[in-house]
Amino acid sequence: MKIECGCHCIKCKSTDLESNRIGEVEKDGYFDMHHTCKQCNTHFDHLDGEIFSNCEKCKYFSS
Repeated sequence: MKIECGCHCIKCKSTDLESNRIGEVEKDGYFDMHHTCKQCNTHFDHLDGEIFSNCEKCKYFSS
């Protein structure tokens, strides 16, 4: 899912991201997201800045 959120890759700074909602939508409309950069294939948490080599929530597995 492509969501326009103004985020950029924490590794290469690209804004070409594929985004996945990983949690429930809270009362204020916020939800946790993971992004995968289409330029360098880095998969990371929207807020924590954690980079994942594998993510079961998003079915992401680095090659």
